[in-house]
Amino acid sequence: MADNGNTHDGAPHAVDKAAPPRKAGRGKDAQAGTRARERDVEMIVAWASFAALIVVMALAQGGVLVHVDMNDARQRVHSWFSAPRYVQLIWIPVYLLLAVWLVRVGNGRRHAKRLGRARFTMLGALFTAACLVGVGWVFAWAFKNYPASVTLIVVQTALVWVLWFLSRRDDASVWGWAPFSLWGSWLVVETLVDIARAVTYYVSKDGAMSGTAQSVATIVLALALLAAACLARFRFDDWVFGLVSLWSVVGIAIHLMDVSKFTAVVIIALAAVTAVFMYVPWKRVSGRLGTIEPRRQEPTKAQREAMRSLDAPHVEDLRADDDADTVDAHADDAAHTAANKDDGR
Repeated sequence: MADNGNTHDGAPHAVDKAAPPRKAGRGKDAQAGTRARERDVEMIVAWASFAALIVVMALAQGGVLVHVDMNDARQRVHSWFSAPRYVQLIWIPVYLLLAVWLVRVGNGRRHAKRLGRARFTMLGALFTAACLVGVGWVFAWAFKNYPASVTLIVVQTALVWVLWFLSRRDDASVWGWAPFSLWGSWLVVETLVDIARAVTYYVSKDGAMSGTAQSVATIVLALALLAAACLARFRFDDWVFGLVSLWSVVGIAIHLMDVSKFTAVVIIALAAVTAVFMYVPWKRVSGRLGTIEPRRQEPTKAQREAMRSLDAPHVEDLRADDDADTVDAHADDAAHTAANKDDGR
C-alpha cells in the first residue's frame, strides 16, 4: 500500500515539474501570433498609403487637382524639359510592380528586423514614408508650390533609392529590386522636370526664357540623365534605369519636334548612342570590346539565403512549433520516467 501511495503521489509531482515548459511553448505560440498581428498592421498601413498615392496621382493626371492661376503669366510659360502625357503612362507599370512587391512581402515568408520596439520593419516604414511624401508632392505640384514640390520630390526620390539599396542587398531576384529601380529612376526624371519648371518660372519674372537658353538647358538635363543611366548600368548592373531614361528623353524630344527640331534631333542622337553603349552585347561583337559590358554581380550570402527562403515556410514559425513540440515531448518523457521509477520501487 505504501508503494502504491508513493506511486500515486510521485506521478503528479513529476507531471507538475514538467508542466511549466508547456507554458513556455504556449508563450512562444503567443509571441508568434503577436508577430503575425504586427505584420498585418504593417501591411495594412503600407497598402493604405500606397492606395492613397495611386488615387491622388490619378486625380492629378486626370486634371482634377490641377490649379492654374491665369492672372500669373509665368504659369503659362512652360519648360522644354517636360514629359508629355503619354510618357506619364509609365506610372502604370511602376504601380503594378510595386503591388507585386507588396504581395511578395506580405505573404509571410520574408521577414526583416523591426525598428526597435516599433511594429514596422525598415522596408515597411520607408515604403509607407515614400508613399505619404509622394502624396504631399502631388498636391504641392498640382497647386504650383514649386519650393515645396522640389523639396518633397527630392526626399521621396532619396527614400525610394534607399529602398532599392536595402531590397537589392537582401533579395537578388529582379522582383526584389526592379520595382524600386523603376520607381526611383522615374522619380529622378520627375525631379529634373520639377527643377526645370521651377527655374523657368522664376527666371521668367521679367519675360520668357529665350529659345537658346531653353535648348541648352534641355540638352544638358537630358545628357545628365543619360549619364546617370550609364552609371547605374555599368556600376550596379541596373538596366532598368537606362530603359526609363531612354523612354523619357525620347518622349521629350518628340514633344519638342514642333518647337525646336535641332534640340529634338540632338537629344535623339544622344539617346541612340547611349542605348547602343549600354545594351549592345559587346562580347559577341568583339572579344576586345567585352570589357565594356558591365560585370554581373554575384549574389551575396544573405541574398542567396533570402532567395532560398522565398519558397520555404517562415523559419521563426517552424522554430516556435518545434520548440513547443520538444517541450511537450520532454514533459511526457519526464512524467513516464517518474512513473517508472515509482513502479520499480
